Amino acid sequence: MRRILLAALPLVLAACSIDQNRLGHFVTQTVQPGMPMEQALVRMQAEGFYCNAGSGAEAVISCTRTYERLLQKNCVERVDLVRSATSAKTVGAIDVLEVKCPK
Repeated sequence: MRRILLAALPLVLAACSIDQNRLGHFVTQTVQPGMPMEQALVRMQAEGFYCNAGSGAEAVISCTRTYERLLQKNCVERVDLVRSATSAKTVGAIDVLEVKCPK
């Protein structure tokens, strides 16, 4: 039994680590520059993100999602959707920000 627990420990610890590249890849598969902002917001919300669209006039829309960890406090994944300079109804860029975790 002890061997099984020791063998499973690396798997449990890996599940608690933050993989910034994985988040970036996930986001770029979910939304892309050039897509309608409304569609991007719907897709991000369907993936568990809360997007603060405000009045709709902001150039940057912040989206956050809680990343739950087993052994430590939860982290917050953050993504900014930037409106296109030529069309406010279109995604111009996507900024995947550093995941924030309490220490």
